[in-house]
Amino acid sequence: MNVKPFPGPSCIRLYADDDDDRDFVDEGFAEKKGKDKGKGITECKYKGTSSAELKTFGGQQMLSADQTIPRRDLSVAFKTYKRQLSNYQRLQLANNYCKAAYLEVMSLAKEAGTWVRAKPRLGNLDDLVNEFRTPPLPGRKMEVSVATAVIPDVLASEIAEMMTLSSNLWSKLLFPLVKYVEGSNVVGSLQYLSNADVSIKAAVQMYAELQLPTTLVPTRYFEFLRYGKEIMDGIYIIVDVSSRYSDPFAKRNSERRPSGVIIREHGPEDCEIIWIENVEVDETRENLYSTIIGSNLAYGAHRWVTTLLWNLKRDKSSFSDLKIDVHPGAGSFLLALTQAMKRFFMECVSQHPDETALTVITSGEDPIRILHNKKLNEYISFVGVNSFRVQAKPLSVFQFLMKKDLQLEQFRVFGDSETNEVDEEPELLFTFGTDDKSNIISLHKRVTKEGIVYGLQEASMDEYCSFILSKTLTEDTVNAHIVCGNKSIYEDSKSRMANITPSGFAIMPDGPGGLHCDASVVTFLVQLYYDPLGNPVDVEFVRKDFLSDLNSIIRELNEKVVGEKTNGIEIIHLTQGKASCI
Repeated sequence: MNVKPFPGPSCIRLYADDDDDRDFVDEGFAEKKGKDKGKGITECKYKGTSSAELKTFGGQQMLSADQTIPRRDLSVAFKTYKRQLSNYQRLQLANNYCKAAYLEVMSLAKEAGTWVRAKPRLGNLDDLVNEFRTPPLPGRKMEVSVATAVIPDVLASEIAEMMTLSSNLWSKLLFPLVKYVEGSNVVGSLQYLSNADVSIKAAVQMYAELQLPTTLVPTRYFEFLRYGKEIMDGIYIIVDVSSRYSDPFAKRNSERRPSGVIIREHGPEDCEIIWIENVEVDETRENLYSTIIGSNLAYGAHRWVTTLLWNLKRDKSSFSDLKIDVHPGAGSFLLALTQAMKRFFMECVSQHPDETALTVITSGEDPIRILHNKKLNEYISFVGVNSFRVQAKPLSVFQFLMKKDLQLEQFRVFGDSETNEVDEEPELLFTFGTDDKSNIISLHKRVTKEGIVYGLQEASMDEYCSFILSKTLTEDTVNAHIVCGNKSIYEDSKSRMANITPSGFAIMPDGPGGLHCDASVVTFLVQLYYDPLGNPVDVEFVRKDFLSDLNSIIRELNEKVVGEKTNGIEIIHLTQGKASCI
């Protein structure tokens, strides 16, 4: 995966590697004797990076790994120095960075006026703390936010374990904000430190990808150390600190400066948390999502907390409005299948979709993304994606699109077929949702000339990001994984997740106000199926089909939600600061 590595810090620092016999070179610079030696010119090369172009370093232009340039701004030749660290020095360096990150997280919580009233006394760590607060380089910015919340029915120790012992569980609890996570055990001095300090409960090296539900915003890539520490009985802290301070050449385009979660017990069954987000990222390019990102709504601490609470509630969903007998294992199947549907949606809008399953066949300059779905063999399958703005409240858009989404998914057989117009509503067989109705999974049934058609939909409502996704299910699938009775052939196997391709929408507010904001930004994703025995299909043909659906949806939104009649649709997309019309 090609990602732009961060150019590195603006101050000189020694990085501690964990190879016993390796020399340590400051900032990866190596003196290279060039043809102009003796003329006050030194050529420098930046080692260990990818071939991606690096922009600046401490105010100076930087290079890719295979380039050199003469440095004419130095009065003396630039020389490197090497210093070998003992195991004790490495351990001390790791200990100081971890303590400084812990101090910084506690300081941010105190400065935000939370229930943290004092900073821990950890000795003189001013140099390291100041390093954490170094202003970002040009083209970069800081995003800092703090949020507090009470987490019901979860103990403080349980939250601490969820965030440190399993990267998969952490990813699940914070999905879809966190698109992908990979964790690995710490090694070397960090491992020695976690073993030596009994207050450190866990330490893990994390790689995480954060993605908004649109193709217009690049994926944020992070690599960071996470460790959990028990401050005192019943009070825990989870500290994240960027790998930049231990591995300046790790692949990432965003830095997680000291961030974390402070957790304490709140009554016999609940806990209370302080969530601190402190990240360094690229400046936002002008597009449909600029307002959301600029106001810190897209990635701020409040959204992290809201996503955590929403996922915890979702796991406690229950059945209602039952018109069929459901299998005891149906609930877990529905949660897993709809989660996989949302993951497919997020993969389609990712900056780098999974190449084993999806191939982007439109250019990066095209505001409409068309992907070829290589996993479906029954049809020639494509996915169309686009984002647009609607001058209407997210709540109103959400309510309208819940019904529209089912119509799109249930009655499209092939992309070049006419949609069946049926007046009657499909029969609702059950709902499986949260107590507050913030997440509802529903199964619908309609009898057609071709047989029974089932439509599964998940509608997730959130003040920061709502989703409406649906897909058709065959009668065999319903009998195998959902119903209970004479027709049930229930099985719990990997094959039940073979086809997870949904169609649907993601809705975000275009500014403050949550579900009652004055405007919405919508991402539309639809599956386009074509008969493999029919006429050949090219990208322009698929694009035309997708535009037909897209224009129809925008037209209906304008007429039925916005309340404006439209004579033809003009869709304005902002990509890289330029407006283009379709």
